[in-house]
Parts: sequence; structure tokens; C-alpha cells
Amino acid sequence: MEEPADYLLEELQARTARLELRVDELDALLPVPGADDVTAGASPGYADVVAWVAGFFAPTFARPVGGEARWCPRWTEHPEAVYRLEALWRTWEVARRDPRTGAALWLRDHLDPQLAVLLSSRGPFAQCTPLRHEVPAALPGAGEGSPPGG
Repeated sequence: MEEPADYLLEELQARTARLELRVDELDALLPVPGADDVTAGASPGYADVVAWVAGFFAPTFARPVGGEARWCPRWTEHPEAVYRLEALWRTWEVARRDPRTGAALWLRDHLDPQLAVLLSSRGPFAQCTPLRHEVPAALPGAGEGSPPGG
């Protein structure tokens, strides 16, 4: 029969292990110092979003283009795509500095939702095909002055 002291020691060790895991999870949620600037604390992996798309994004997340999956080689002419890819690049630059959970969290929280929009047949490349480039027109009312009631 197990001694009460042995049982208590094992219980304390198990609780300590669970608490250590929880602390690691909470550490991963803390903001990274200097996260507002991709060059803070370390040099960026890529000089700009164009270099990042060419050197990392496009080769790593390659998909067959056509049907539901859309991409435009002239992506820099699509303002929404540039904005989304810039956001992905900046968050990737921060996440790559966390060797424990940075990549996994970046994939889940940033890439997966953005990739679904970027490559969607209703996304910024909706009117483009491998043989045709067409930037969507601005939404109606864009650039027509102040908002109603303002």
C-alpha cells in the first residue's frame, strides 16, 4: 500500500507539471517587446513584403491555381492583397522570433484566415486568371466626400 506522503508528493508533482504548462501557454500570449516594429531587436528575415512573398510565402504555400483557388502574379497591383500580405509578413517577422510556439500560432491565427480570403474565388484576385489581370473597382461611394450625417 502506498504511503500518504508518497501520494501527496506525486500529486504535488503532477500539479506542478500542469502549472508549468499553463505558465508556458500564458507566456506565449504576452506581447513581444518591440512587436510594433519588425526590425526591433533583430534584423528582419526579409527586407519588405515583396521579398517575403517571393522568397517565402509563394514557394511555401503554393497551391494549384484555377477554379476556387485564385492568385495573381501582379498581386502588388491589388491594394487589398498588398494590405493582407503586408500584415502577414509583419506578423511572421514577429512570430519567427519565438522558437517555441511562434510558427504554430502564426499559422493558426494569421495565415489560415488570410489565406482563405486571399485565394478565395471571391477574394482580391476574383477577376484574375492565369491569363488575365483585372483589379476590382473600388466599392461604390469611395472617395465621394464625408460620410452621411457627418
